[in-house]
Amino acid sequence: MPADVTIILMPKWDSREPSCATAYVCQTARSLGCRVQYLDYNIRLFDLCRRLGLGEFWTESRYHQAWLQGDMRFLSAFLDVEEIEGDVVGFSLTATNRELTLMMARRVRERFPRKKILFGGYAVYYESDLHGIDPSLADAICKGEGEHTLRDVLARGCQNLEEVPGLYLPHGDGWRLTSPRPLADNLDEIPWPTFEETDLPLYEVPDLPLMGSRGCIGRCVFCNDRHRTPGFRTRSAAHQVDELAWLKERYDTDFFIYNDPLMNGSVQALEAKADEILRRGIDVKYGGNLMAHRGMRPELFRKLRRSGLTVAIVGLESGCTHTLRRMNKYHTAESGAAFIRACHDAGIRTELNIILGFPPETEEHFQETLRFMRDNRDWIDCVVSATTFQVGNSDMWWRRNEFDIEMADGAPTFDWRTRDGRNTFEMRVDRLRRFTDEMTELGLVPGRTDMELEQKSPETGRRFLKAYAAALGEDSPLTDGERRDASGKRRRARAEIRRVELLKACRNLGVLDQLLWIKGAIRGGGAR
Repeated sequence: MPADVTIILMPKWDSREPSCATAYVCQTARSLGCRVQYLDYNIRLFDLCRRLGLGEFWTESRYHQAWLQGDMRFLSAFLDVEEIEGDVVGFSLTATNRELTLMMARRVRERFPRKKILFGGYAVYYESDLHGIDPSLADAICKGEGEHTLRDVLARGCQNLEEVPGLYLPHGDGWRLTSPRPLADNLDEIPWPTFEETDLPLYEVPDLPLMGSRGCIGRCVFCNDRHRTPGFRTRSAAHQVDELAWLKERYDTDFFIYNDPLMNGSVQALEAKADEILRRGIDVKYGGNLMAHRGMRPELFRKLRRSGLTVAIVGLESGCTHTLRRMNKYHTAESGAAFIRACHDAGIRTELNIILGFPPETEEHFQETLRFMRDNRDWIDCVVSATTFQVGNSDMWWRRNEFDIEMADGAPTFDWRTRDGRNTFEMRVDRLRRFTDEMTELGLVPGRTDMELEQKSPETGRRFLKAYAAALGEDSPLTDGERRDASGKRRRARAEIRRVELLKACRNLGVLDQLLWIKGAIRGGGAR
């Protein structure tokens, strides 16, 4: 029997583990009695590219801009809209899948004009996020938490949605919010995901993502997560451990990663979960984001480790107390070091996030961070990310004058400077380079830096076509279904590659040059 609701995740998302957000949406729809179809086009296309020797499109940061700028749109040629069953089609949007999502939504709208299309996700929260989204592409956009909003939308048959809070609805050539939706106050009432719709073997590691809480108790001025999920709420220990036990038995999962902004927002709830895991004798391993909380006793770290906490991703951000205070962090350099050591001494792997070039940071403050890393090297397992400071939609975005930040109109949120000229983009890049060099010497090479994310991506489309053509020969890694209509898929992919090249070329040319270039491209059969 066909599905009532189809949920679609376009690339790029993670290739290591499935999406927790879409799993929650699928489970919510099932709990409402809907038949659910989940089309994880992200992992399908990753698997195709991986077999072609191009899995790096997902796994290497240097391709980040290619996803943001739409260079990967050619991959949609390998998707078939005819398999979409639901009368209601939901898309989950992220920063890196926005372009492909909008493209697929247009295809669905053109092929199935009577289907109802809903958008939701991290990348469509603020009204500014909706700029460039054609109102004809979706019937509604969910702002923030989606479970109760989806419930109300489905209850109305996707009709007369003006009274449903938490929705952006088409309004003229833009979008209008119906009204704010109150946050769910009892997270135990929201069914946890079973991942039964997910093709788990296609993912690179046998981990599963969870959410034990929502929101954050922190007030870091650089962060915008707490604005998207204001207020801290946690599930009960029993509810969380029921989930762990069920998923462990069902999938024999080796590791669970909590996607909570802050796993120790409630130390009492975190300890209660550890106690419940130990009481039931469940053999699990888990990890997640922790703040350097001064309210955690040394014996609690040991208990957490016995319960299965093996990885602590600590938002240290800086080794300079002055910088930490300006960031509005709760810890000092001294208490941060004590927290890291307590984790390590309990046998918990300690991974750090670091921010460089925070607006008031001076060279002396930067040197304090370097000394901190050297002094505490023996208690640090790795640096997960080292980033320069970006201000978009954070408290500092709204308080730019207070921190003497200036930036050109329309400039990306990483391209700012202080009015006194002491903190510039070039200076922050230099500090990031020096920090990376120092960490390399210490054996703590950052897993990710934002400079990798901002760099121009290598060419992708023609590399893919070459690899795909080679794979059509003998000993092909492609399935019979993937080989079917190969020439048509290549033709559609090539046309999309040319279209993207044309758009890029036009952005760099004057009006007359554009006309001459287009004329030559048409005569020559496209951009070469």
